[in-house]
Amino acid sequence: MDRREFLKRLFVGGSGVLLSRAWADKNLPFLTGSRLLPPPIVNAFSSEIVANSRLSYHDGYGGQLSDQILSNVLWAIARVPLIGSSRIIYVALPDSVYQYDAEHHEIAVHQAGNHMSEPNLAFEVGVAADLIEDSGTALHYGHLAATSFWTSTNNQPVCCPKESAMFNANNSWNPALPVHNVNCYGNLETVNGITDELVAISSNGSLPDPSTDGTILLENALANLNYGEQFLNTELMLDEISQLAWASYGCNPHYVYNGNAGLTVASAGAHYYLTGRIYAVLSDSVQRYHNRLPSGDFITRDHRIELVTAGDRRQLLRTAIARIPQTAPNYFVYCASSTDRRQLIEAGYCGAGALLQVSSMDLQGHLTADFSSAERSAIIDALSIPSNHLPLVIFSAGHTDVGIREKSKSNLTVLGATPNPFRYNTRIRYGLSTSAHVTLAIYDSVGRYVTTLLDKNLQRGHFVVDWDGTNREGDQVPSGIYYSVLRYGSSEHRLKMIRR
Repeated sequence: MDRREFLKRLFVGGSGVLLSRAWADKNLPFLTGSRLLPPPIVNAFSSEIVANSRLSYHDGYGGQLSDQILSNVLWAIARVPLIGSSRIIYVALPDSVYQYDAEHHEIAVHQAGNHMSEPNLAFEVGVAADLIEDSGTALHYGHLAATSFWTSTNNQPVCCPKESAMFNANNSWNPALPVHNVNCYGNLETVNGITDELVAISSNGSLPDPSTDGTILLENALANLNYGEQFLNTELMLDEISQLAWASYGCNPHYVYNGNAGLTVASAGAHYYLTGRIYAVLSDSVQRYHNRLPSGDFITRDHRIELVTAGDRRQLLRTAIARIPQTAPNYFVYCASSTDRRQLIEAGYCGAGALLQVSSMDLQGHLTADFSSAERSAIIDALSIPSNHLPLVIFSAGHTDVGIREKSKSNLTVLGATPNPFRYNTRIRYGLSTSAHVTLAIYDSVGRYVTTLLDKNLQRGHFVVDWDGTNREGDQVPSGIYYSVLRYGSSEHRLKMIRR
């Protein structure tokens, strides 16, 4: 069994159903003209490899796409947390324009008739929202969801955000809010295919290589997005900063229609508005992220940071914009030269990419946007970045503070389990301030021993232990309440976990 098949079985037992078919209950309050979609499924690819393979295909569409692909795309779009106050997801099919009901995973007729922008598309998805950035975050996940279905390089689903489709949606869909962005989907005879080829390599060694493949499958990461405002004060390591910078706006192996080197996110007209305008706020400095060589030519690729401001500017940033999580150890500030729609959407793509990546790394993230002119000026002053680099989105990143941080003289800290509740797999995190012999065992709700995950001497630092829900015989345990018990000397730390 190869690695990918192993991961697939580990997390889902094959291309399994991600969500319960309880949605098919006939007692659900269906809307007029509604139809239930099949539950989303989990495909075979990690978050990283899908982002590394993503490409916008502008034309050449033909044929139809299955309801399963439509299901996964709409579900993925609805997964991203809302930054603003409202968001409506519309989907145009050849027969009607529908509105997506995420709670029941169904679509209901919004406007009858064919109102698609092009005749050869399978469907179009538009996001109407009070905040432009929310359309970018949502539709980035919809793009990745389609790419995740690639099983070969022939006759595969493709996606492209299109301005013409956006104008058509606002003119003919009768949306309740402005539609800021539309993804067009269709079947394409030939695609580039899934690849883990690494092209984001630092020209000066300032960043380690990012990983272009991982262990968390895309749909599992989307189902368990780690979004919150309370963080531990543990700063991210350089390889984690590198990975988040790449997932936000890093180079992948494809070239776009005009010959420019493509990125992990889409860009309107391949203008790459945020190039050279992304900043990582660390404990000792503010660093600018570059995905191009010093020439700045878009046909080049790079993966490096350069010092902008020495010293810890995090508290200045927190004071400048009190709406960001105040305990986050690190921040990414996505800037552009203006605040027009295209650039706000692109910043939304970046934030969504970062959130997906932290969720695949057992970290946590949070998005803040919709800054006033005064707030933008205050952020610029706090970080000492160029005055024409206008902050659009701030992504806060770090380890989750789950409220379970029992500390004792043993210098041992339980940091939490993610996800919790869990279905297939959970990661238990803990820290040691000194070297120690540590045991980590699992017990059920009545105290019966289940299995031992760890029994060894360890040096100081932070550690992660995975539990796949099996007992010491390798059998899956039933749903219920379990406790991880971490022991060091006479100290004992218990963490409650729930298996669905």
